[in-house]
Amino acid sequence: MTERTLHYEKEMLFLNSKLMEFVDGVEDFFEKTLYAVKSGDERIIAEIEQMDDYFDELDVQIQLTAFDVIAKYQPLAEDLRFVVAMIGLSIDLERIADECVNIARLSRQVQRSLESFSSWETLNQMMRIISVMLQQTVDAVKHKDLDLAIKVWKRDDEVDKLHNEGHDNLIDLACHETNPRMMRVYLEEAFLIRHLERIADHLTNICEKLYFMQTGEQLKKIMRPQH
Repeated sequence: MTERTLHYEKEMLFLNSKLMEFVDGVEDFFEKTLYAVKSGDERIIAEIEQMDDYFDELDVQIQLTAFDVIAKYQPLAEDLRFVVAMIGLSIDLERIADECVNIARLSRQVQRSLESFSSWETLNQMMRIISVMLQQTVDAVKHKDLDLAIKVWKRDDEVDKLHNEGHDNLIDLACHETNPRMMRVYLEEAFLIRHLERIADHLTNICEKLYFMQTGEQLKKIMRPQH
């Protein structure tokens, strides 16, 4: 094995280890975020805000390494798909972290109006589903489990349905509301369920990229063929 090959394999292993660090970190981050929503614990909210820098740095490390590998070694076929997928996966994970920060910050206001929350059950259902989707996405990435990736991908429709129903309900309530305070509560609720829906979208993206990395085929086209 040449020195060049050794360096190449070392950088590919580095990419994979950083991705594992990222998925584990985001899973913990999301659990902290759910706790922040339910508790309004300012200590946890501040911790989430501070941890955002850590995920930004991980994203930068993965992307720079991936581009460096492409420039220096010009990988082909499966190796190229792996490196390109690392860039995409890192971007989606970083955006999930951003959505968690947005949710945590919003939870400061939510806690002041929790007793007035009209979409609490919808929010709870979305949080439960996305928590399972995230856990399964982490397992799918770690074990390159495409069946699990497809399972996660399909559950996005459940989240979209809950989001759309919650959103329509809030609009209906707002149309009949005369209390300015309640209008603000509805707006906070709408942002919360929107941020959660975006997290589900990013998980779906991750599963599509994982599928492409392993097969070279696009999952969306397979699941929803054009006629």
